[in-house]
Amino acid sequence: MLNGIQNFLQFINDNWTTIIVIISLIIAIGKKAYDYFSKSDEEKIEIAKKQIQEICLKLITDAEVDYESWNKAGSIKRAQVIQKIFADYPILAKVADQEKLIEWIDETINTSLKELRKIVADNQKNNPTQGTVDPAISKVGITLFSTEDEKADKATE
Repeated sequence: MLNGIQNFLQFINDNWTTIIVIISLIIAIGKKAYDYFSKSDEEKIEIAKKQIQEICLKLITDAEVDYESWNKAGSIKRAQVIQKIFADYPILAKVADQEKLIEWIDETINTSLKELRKIVADNQKNNPTQGTVDPAISKVGITLFSTEDEKADKATE
């Protein structure tokens, strides 16, 4: 019996820093989880919207790469981005006005598209001879997410 207690105390003595780190991580993760789950659905939706704004450019680029060989696939790419957003953020299903949410997602996609086009144009301008731009993304002006709103924007320019 004393030998078991001595082994346990020796284990604690040898690994006390690791034990403290693990306990601290468990407490920190528990606090974060509690804070998140105690928020209202509206607060969770706002958190999701902020995260969507941050990852939208990546989702658009991924969709463009997935459909690089397709012509006139803008609506398919847009649908893929929206589907991925709803899959990653199930809290969005609780939004009462889904049409308004889809409009907001479309505006976010359009904002990210403008940023993507600017990045591609700057990259092509700065590196005209280097092949650093993915061919799928370099066609942004031609194939990426064409919508009626963008056609109207191009007509007014």
